[in-house]
Amino acid sequence: RLMPVECERLQGFPDGYTLVPYRGGMMKDGPRYKMLGNSMAVPVVRWIGERIAMVEALAASPPAAEGSA
Repeated sequence: RLMPVECERLQGFPDGYTLVPYRGGMMKDGPRYKMLGNSMAVPVVRWIGERIAMVEALAASPPAAEGSA
């Protein structure tokens, strides 16, 4: 089983990102796994966003003139 810190790293979060105060102590591992399971991997979302921006930029640029090389 992966440790919460390993799951944070896989998701692209910094170490200890989900280790937050909860009811007078630090959050237990179970809810941390749940938070990480409900999140999206930051590097993947960034990659998708960059690709969308790239396609939008291509769609907004004027078409190339035919016959020019």
